[in-house]
Amino acid sequence: MGSARTRALVNRLPGPTPLGHLRYLKGLLGKPYDALLDLHRGYGRVCAFGVGGQKYVLLFGAEANELLLTDSPRNPKFLSRDVLTLLIPVVGANAMVVSDGEDHRRRRALVRPAFVRKRIEGYVPVMVDEIHRMIDGWRPGHTVDAFADVRSCIRRIAIRSLFGDRLKAHTDEIGRELQTALNYINRSPFLRFDHDLPGTAYHRAMAARERVDRYVRAEIARRRAEPNDQGDVLDALLASYFEGDHLADLEVRDQVISLIASGYDSSSSAAGWAVYALLKHPEVLRRVREEVAWTAGEEPLTAELIGRMDYIGWTVSEILRLYTPGVLTGRTSVEDFEFGGHLIPRGAQVLYSQYVTHRMPRLWTDPLRFRPERWNTAAPDYREPVPYSFVPFGGGYRRCIGYAFAELELKLLIAELARRTDLAPVRSTVRPTGVATMWPDGGVPVAVREIRPPVGVG
Repeated sequence: MGSARTRALVNRLPGPTPLGHLRYLKGLLGKPYDALLDLHRGYGRVCAFGVGGQKYVLLFGAEANELLLTDSPRNPKFLSRDVLTLLIPVVGANAMVVSDGEDHRRRRALVRPAFVRKRIEGYVPVMVDEIHRMIDGWRPGHTVDAFADVRSCIRRIAIRSLFGDRLKAHTDEIGRELQTALNYINRSPFLRFDHDLPGTAYHRAMAARERVDRYVRAEIARRRAEPNDQGDVLDALLASYFEGDHLADLEVRDQVISLIASGYDSSSSAAGWAVYALLKHPEVLRRVREEVAWTAGEEPLTAELIGRMDYIGWTVSEILRLYTPGVLTGRTSVEDFEFGGHLIPRGAQVLYSQYVTHRMPRLWTDPLRFRPERWNTAAPDYREPVPYSFVPFGGGYRRCIGYAFAELELKLLIAELARRTDLAPVRSTVRPTGVATMWPDGGVPVAVREIRPPVGVG
């Protein structure tokens, strides 16, 4: 068999026929979860999927994640921007997340000082204050949408951490505008119309983003005119230097909005799922409550105390495994490459799925079971995760720069909910929705039974 024929055969990637895509209509329209699992079961590690101008190659499993996430930054075989262009209506064209090569390396180095451990731990009082504010707004006997409320809470944390208290009064307005843009990018790519024409959803998203821009640009101008380090992320970005360079104002603007959007959207999605998971598994909530009482007693929560709460750490890892905000993401191939016995051509839009990886039976024992104890390294049945089998924050040199902030925020939220509330689920099952981020469809309605005062308050 000649090499040309071999290449032709290998290039004939497995996947559904054009007509066979009708079976995956729900996935094409914005609920890809069952479709992704079904495609993996039906076609294995490599699957060509998509219609029209939206065609992708799906790669499944830890090996696929490792291939894409450990790519060399200086001589990349894969680029991010083309696939992640979908995010630009929210994050802007200069954001680190949609940058490649030297632009990404430079921007990441300049953003990194804003997320060093000492600075992140300095945000704990803001996190705790906003979590208390949310809980204090709940009344026994009422039903609340916990997802909507934690979104508001985490939005306020993100904006206060970025800007201090200067824009605190505008957090709800900024959140409403960003939500318009987030709703657009969380659509299926098969339903998008990225043309800025009056009356379109894209036009509304871009207009909302521009209104957020105005707040951010004005604050940047004030800080440039009156430099005074307030200890927040914006000051860290404005002061950051790397190899004699600094971020231009447009870059600062896009990093800030990107950080608000990711901190607000991804973190709040995980937090909404955390409420759902804890109420669905009362034995987990009981153990969390016991650990908080044993470790913190009547002391206010601190980074040091929360760092000693192992079970909460395992619970957060399990939430991020089963309820990862990211469903799938990907890269564009710069050159032909082989994977799983198939040749994937240069220019292919290559996707990997955290959602599928975290549910693969060959990687996880009893993968659909919510079991924080699986993360206990001292347990006799502990099974160390295969490298790149747990990728809620991506990996390699593009790993989410705010992952430690997000984990700390989630731990504090879980601890305070366990400490101060008694809630009951209103719905036994909550299903996911969304493509860019996995949201709880219809929210997380809960009945408020009891609210206890913060520690030290009668």
